[in-house]
Amino acid sequence: MISGLDNAGKTSILTALDKKFDFQKEIMDLKPTVRVEYNTSTFLGNRVYYWDMGGQKQYRELYEKNRDTYFAGTDLIVFIIDVQDIDRFDLSLEYLEIILKYFQDNDMENVPLIISFHKFDPQIRGNDDVINNINDLKESISKKYPNFKILFQQTSIYDILSIVQLVSYGLSVFDEAFFELSTLLEDYLEELGATSLIIFDENGIIISEFYSELDPSYYISLLENIKDHLFLLKRMLEEENNISAEDVGQNFISIEDNFLSYLHRIKFNKYNYYISAIIEEGKKEKLLEKFPDLIDDILNILKSLFD
Repeated sequence: MISGLDNAGKTSILTALDKKFDFQKEIMDLKPTVRVEYNTSTFLGNRVYYWDMGGQKQYRELYEKNRDTYFAGTDLIVFIIDVQDIDRFDLSLEYLEIILKYFQDNDMENVPLIISFHKFDPQIRGNDDVINNINDLKESISKKYPNFKILFQQTSIYDILSIVQLVSYGLSVFDEAFFELSTLLEDYLEELGATSLIIFDENGIIISEFYSELDPSYYISLLENIKDHLFLLKRMLEEENNISAEDVGQNFISIEDNFLSYLHRIKFNKYNYYISAIIEEGKKEKLLEKFPDLIDDILNILKSLFD
């Protein structure tokens, strides 16, 4: 369930997620959502249904009067707060309370909740007032709803990776095997001496990821290169590039400061999965030596997710 006030950016997030490329013009042409719009996607072989809830006052009142119709059966709540709409912070929190009261009243506080502080655009990321507002909202929400499992994120349509991560983290709460993948990537990150390891599905959704500790300036550069991998993924899909688990060694891209960016495709259960790695140039041979083992271990965990 994707909820929030009108103009918070809910539909823009779903549009950006769906398109990933050249979506800005379409977002500019979006009209307010009427009642509820339904979107679907596939994640690890399962259909995922997104309920994009219109945020205008008349719809919020409708949802409150018919809570069983609109809130029952929810597996994940994503609540969007526009960080630039300071005057409506209190109204946004009031609406969040209406939604969460249903889950409290029905002993459903185990439903995961993601709070997205949206429109955290590049030009305001260094603004102390914006950051302080976000921290105050986090503290207020955490204190009021201690029994909910809450994940806070900051998103912007001008940062496609933040949108991908928002939905990726949400979907990954549904199976403990995702924690096994994270542990696996952490182990291989150390063994390979890599800077990052990320597993995407064929929709560009991040299934799991792990990063080394980096200087903030390097981390920003790393994120830019991960975005490049999303574009490379699109190209590979368009070209129907038949890369198998044996094709280790393809798709290296040189990036700044003697780093290499690597994207590799594997197939499992008729689906495509992509492993992204960023390493220092001098560690390329070590990556190639150990990569088949990493692929085998990832495939074993994927099998458990599909069992």
